[in-house]
Formats: sequence, structure tokens, C-alpha cells
Amino acid sequence: MSLRKYHSVEESNRQAQWLITGDPAIPRKVRYLWGLSELLLRPVGTCIPRGVRKYRSIEEANSDRSAWEQERVKRLRTERKIRSNP
Repeated sequence: MSLRKYHSVEESNRQAQWLITGDPAIPRKVRYLWGLSELLLRPVGTCIPRGVRKYRSIEEANSDRSAWEQERVKRLRTERKIRSNP
């Protein structure tokens, strides 16, 4: 995919390749993106908690994010150990 540089938002919107409402290609593209995300999340899934959370500070929010990122890393390492040592 090539990289394009724009001088303004208006210029980028003029050249944007938006899908038109009702385009029959939309379901095919959505299925492709869902499949891709499924492959990226396999085999351990996501560890991101559901719902909206409120934090008292950015530090508290960062700490929570770090905790669920570490959980995903832990799951991936466990899964890879299982695969490499059948």
C-alpha cells in the first residue's frame, strides 16, 4: 500500500476511496476484515475487558491496560510452549 501525503483534510477527502452506501462489495470486505481479525487474535483471543471503564487518572488507565496486555502475552507464551512441546 502506498503512502500519500495531503496538505489538508479537504484534499484527503477529495481523493478518499469511500464505499458508496449500498455497494455490493461491502459485505465481502467486512467478511474479509472479520476473517483477518480472527486470524490475528487466534489462538488466545483478546484480553481486553468488555464495557466502558472510568479511571481517576491516566496512570490508573495505563496500569489497567498494561495488566490486560500482560495477560495476552502470558496466554500467547503458554500457547506457544504447548505447540512446541507436544
